[in-house]
Amino acid sequence: MNEQETSLLGQMLAELKKQTSLLEQIALSQIALIEALADDQGIDTDVPASTYLNGAPVRGGK
Repeated sequence: MNEQETSLLGQMLAELKKQTSLLEQIALSQIALIEALADDQGIDTDVPASTYLNGAPVRGGK
């Protein structure tokens, strides 16, 4: 591998690291948003769901 190829691969790796960092930040903000919305609705996220989103009961649920 020549010096130019090595340099380009290094640049690509640096950009991928930036992209990964941005995606992690987005994921964390989305988690925070979901938790805030759940808190606003009074939903206890530690309790297993008793129904599916369509209202059908979960088998074995309470």
